[in-house]
Amino acid sequence: MRFRQEITVWDKAPSTPNHTYITEGSYLIGIVPRGTTEAFMFSSPKKQWSVSRRKFRDLTAKEKRAITGDI
Repeated sequence: MRFRQEITVWDKAPSTPNHTYITEGSYLIGIVPRGTTEAFMFSSPKKQWSVSRRKFRDLTAKEKRAITGDI
């Protein structure tokens, strides 16, 4: 699993929130809404999700533990 925090700067919609996304390969399997530390896992992977035109950073091991508690 890869935890990716979105850092995109939205010019046309500055109020668009950036969340943390949990991916496996190219599939989106969960999301951590902005301002929370609780992961919401999807019942089936989202295959239409794309990273194009967006910027991300990978979370550190310490940041992952704050969300999952077991990494």
